[in-house]
Amino acid sequence: MIHETHAYIAVGSNLDPLRNIRRGLDLLQAIPDSRVIAESSWYLTRPWGIASQPDFINLAVGLATRLSPRQLLVETQAIEIRLGRLRALKNGPRTIDLDLLFCGDAILDECDLRIPHPGLLLRDFMLMPLIEIAPETIHPEFGLPIGELTQKIQYRQIIAQVPCTQ
Repeated sequence: MIHETHAYIAVGSNLDPLRNIRRGLDLLQAIPDSRVIAESSWYLTRPWGIASQPDFINLAVGLATRLSPRQLLVETQAIEIRLGRLRALKNGPRTIDLDLLFCGDAILDECDLRIPHPGLLLRDFMLMPLIEIAPETIHPEFGLPIGELTQKIQYRQIIAQVPCTQ
């Protein structure tokens, strides 16, 4: 029997974000052999990479899953495609962005999948929502709880916490 592991996903959107994030969360709930176990607050954030685009809404979601990191990547990319995500412009506007931050204690460095996510400790909009829902999660490369790694943040883009629509 495959054991269940905890995975954490960063969710973001700046094209009709309230609608697209809600749709994305509904589709995350439907991933096979997985269930959502935590959802952070929603944060209004400045864009990363290209400043001349709408602000984002970002949050983090925890999943209990029996899927491998590769299977989770396939599922999250299918959700992005279903919600109209286009990868025409790196760091450009998007309907939905689903980034796998952690998957248990896995460490992967493949061409299309890096775990832990390389931006996790650089960007507050990835780390702070994750700390909110899983502060004691151990970073597999540093061996420390993520709540103790905030000094590594280089880019502070969170503007405010925003109310989500349930």
